Amino acid sequence: MLRQHRERQKKLLPLFSPELRATRMAFAKGLRDTFIIFTLVFWVSISFLYGSGYDSTRYIHEATTLFVNMDDSTEASSLSQMVVKAYDAPGLPTIFDQTGNEEFSSIAGIKNAVWRGDYWNAVVVNAGFGERLQGALQSGDSYDPTTAMTFYTEESRHYFKVAVVAKAVEAALTGVEPEFAKAMFVNAVGGNANETNAVIDRANPTALVRPYSYTVDNIAPYHFDMSMYILSVTLSLCMVVGSFIPSNMWKSIEEPFFKQVKITQLIALRLAINVIWAFIICLQATGIVFAFRGPSWSPSVGDFFAVFAIFLLNTFAFTFFIDCMQNWIHPKFLLGMYFTTLFVNIAGAMFGSELNNHFFRITYALPFFESGLMLRTLLTDGSYNKLKFAIPINILWSLLWWFISTFLIARKARLVKVGKMTMANVPPPPQPTEEEEHKIDETAGQAAVPAERLPQSSESLATLSIAGRKHEKIYTPTTSASSAYLSESESPSSSDMISVRNSESPRGHANRSRHGQSQQQRYADTGHEEMSDIEIEDA
Repeated sequence: MLRQHRERQKKLLPLFSPELRATRMAFAKGLRDTFIIFTLVFWVSISFLYGSGYDSTRYIHEATTLFVNMDDSTEASSLSQMVVKAYDAPGLPTIFDQTGNEEFSSIAGIKNAVWRGDYWNAVVVNAGFGERLQGALQSGDSYDPTTAMTFYTEESRHYFKVAVVAKAVEAALTGVEPEFAKAMFVNAVGGNANETNAVIDRANPTALVRPYSYTVDNIAPYHFDMSMYILSVTLSLCMVVGSFIPSNMWKSIEEPFFKQVKITQLIALRLAINVIWAFIICLQATGIVFAFRGPSWSPSVGDFFAVFAIFLLNTFAFTFFIDCMQNWIHPKFLLGMYFTTLFVNIAGAMFGSELNNHFFRITYALPFFESGLMLRTLLTDGSYNKLKFAIPINILWSLLWWFISTFLIARKARLVKVGKMTMANVPPPPQPTEEEEHKIDETAGQAAVPAERLPQSSESLATLSIAGRKHEKIYTPTTSASSAYLSESESPSSSDMISVRNSESPRGHANRSRHGQSQQQRYADTGHEEMSDIEIEDA
């Protein structure tokens, strides 16, 4: 066995042998194309990923802040003017002063506006602020500066973008504190320098140094222990990569189906498998959410089915989209398309669309963005509810890609059946036309040995039958030990027959006999069954 292995190894060609030059060139070309494609995929994906989250403060003015002063005191009025003026600085949201508006005359109305997503956040000067501050300055009453103002925010719009906006607002509110403290001290002294010591003695020190501060109230906390970024990546891998599996599975089993099964039955079978697989993937994704839920979230049975339905819509959209790609895109570009799809959707989930550069706001239309929006609404007890938009968008994406994939599958099945496309989404090698075949026949006839140079005896007869359009090389020894030298042929039907009568002079007979024996011995050594060195042409 070892000797046979060594003998087989001796017959193999080295990598850099001249005979493998064409193979090496084809391999180098494929390697070059793969390198170019994945270099482009890498830069496109990374550029989109980082571009989606780059410099959100550039468009932070598109975020909105609701401001309401619920106190009628002079101190509250002065603080309101300073806060509104501070929002004129760049890098801050647009502030809307709704003081006096009946819709926002209560804390419940203000919270509801932020909860619905009408405003990103709200800044409220609390009622009684001026009275408490005056008591602390004049009588030294106990004073808590954080009761002066409340900053209402929520995390359901998008955790990352909300954090950027909230940080900017808090910086602006903190920046007002020194200016307001100076104004309150000057007002307490009343322009009389002799009263300075008296004011310091009787005032509460806290009220003098820090007359106002604020409290942050997150009205829609994100009930989840795992980081939003890790969650986004996990769900992207679970659903997007999971959607690749049924589409890639079809590559190995579609060919016999395409050639033997009705197209309608094939489409129905494919739909059934895709739906079953989507259910499996969605159960896994739902399990991830429930396994890493936060202690502040106690989901019910309804929450479980809501999360499952969100993931199911998302998975349908991705599965049918990848079906389209698998039946349309050349295999050379298919894997690159998968990676690009994955990174673009991760970008939409991690960084959202609001406050992005205008180009990167195309993630508004992505199914995963809508799924993330629905999921955040669920995980924040229903705030920023955009389900009336998100659900129809994902349903439309799923139906659109399913219709397109159905058309592409039917088209591919027809092309494969008639031989105009292979299972790899590429056309078969070009076949010669009738005119080209005629020219080939003429060329073969001109290259053949003239009839007058052949003896007119009929010592041997070779009759060759060629089935289909396959190329065959046949060596046919005759009863007189002579050989028939025939050419390779491509025949359009199994009924094509070629008869060759060959007779030779004694000397020619001996030479050709020796040549035929050497050819036969060489093919026997190499294990080939086809033993002709010339091509058989169609009759």
